[in-house]
Amino acid sequence: MINENLYWQSFLLPYELAVGGFIIKLEAMRKEFLFKKVNNPIEIVSGRVKSVSSILEKAERLNIDFNHIPEGIYDIAGIRVTCKYIEDVYTVADLLKSRKDIDIFLIKDYIKEPKASGYRSLHLIAKYNVETVDGRMPINIEFQIRTHAMHLWASIEHTLKYKYYRHIPEEIQERLIQASIICASLDDEMTRIKSTMGSVVVDKVRETEPDLDEMEVFLNSIKKW
Repeated sequence: MINENLYWQSFLLPYELAVGGFIIKLEAMRKEFLFKKVNNPIEIVSGRVKSVSSILEKAERLNIDFNHIPEGIYDIAGIRVTCKYIEDVYTVADLLKSRKDIDIFLIKDYIKEPKASGYRSLHLIAKYNVETVDGRMPINIEFQIRTHAMHLWASIEHTLKYKYYRHIPEEIQERLIQASIICASLDDEMTRIKSTMGSVVVDKVRETEPDLDEMEVFLNSIKKW
């Protein structure tokens, strides 16, 4: 058991380094947007490394051989970026695509083509070289980019999947699909409101300084989803 624990600690360490590093990088980008007082597409940045039980469960479900887990499971390291508006989601995606330190090899756009369950989000899967004491180590890392409405829906659906062991009752599934449609409508309306805001002339607009408390980086936000 001790050797097994040491194996998994060693296995997961590069993923933890990658997630911690990208939380810092994306928070720094958010801070720069705020200081420059330009549109900030990044609302919340969080990350997680899959638990051992989740890795093994997914490998079994996808029929991935134990020795092929590193290349077969794309989301052992996960970064989630939450945005206000749908257009911000694609802005963040473009920012990630322009980076030189990652090589995006797969894009899953569940916003334009939602899953049958109603799930909506934009996923970018990339190769990333982690700098370790033993040299560079290539790993897969997944970026999930979504709006607040998408995140609310996904969080509730995730909880229900856990509760019902991935077999959500059909009646609840139907209600989740309807809820997803409502969330999509909310995102569309928020986009229209933002567009209207740009054309409305007002007498006074409050100039605010960036809130330094909002710029703190919390590495302990690396958690288990």
